Amino acid sequence: MIIQFLFFIFLVLVFGTMIFAGFSAAPWLPSWKKDIVTILAQAEIKLGDTVYDLGSGDGRWLFAVAKKTQASKVVGYEISVLFYLWSRIKLLFTNYPQIEIKFNNFYHSDFSKADVILCFLTPRAMRKMSAKLNAEMKPGSKLISYAFSLPGKEPKKRVKLSQNSIPIYLYIF
Repeated sequence: MIIQFLFFIFLVLVFGTMIFAGFSAAPWLPSWKKDIVTILAQAEIKLGDTVYDLGSGDGRWLFAVAKKTQASKVVGYEISVLFYLWSRIKLLFTNYPQIEIKFNNFYHSDFSKADVILCFLTPRAMRKMSAKLNAEMKPGSKLISYAFSLPGKEPKKRVKLSQNSIPIYLYIF
């Protein structure tokens, strides 16, 4: 009986946080590898940069940043227990000391130290984040948004690899 109860609590915790994450910011959807390459190219991450990934999911963007750039700090924010644990397990088997994965709601985080922020959020979440990003991002910092634009701000660049590909937006603050 206790094992069944604990299993039930585990399921509620895992699926409850996945549902909460999906409704509050975005459901988990994998990114195409070619799009990750384009995202990194648009971000132009330099030596010493601090990069945040809002809703880091399974960590694929975090690991790509750590592997392909010279960022000094790469921080992922994730509120889904399953994806947080999965990315932490993946991190155990790598040698990327610059990666930090936080079980934290990015809506309550401070963005003032970020040089680059990466996100794949729903239009609703982008509307919710707009004022916070404008208030907290330091001058010259960049936001790369996969798929959806940031309301009230003109992108510096919009990139599509093909007619059918997902747009990638670059914003400079």
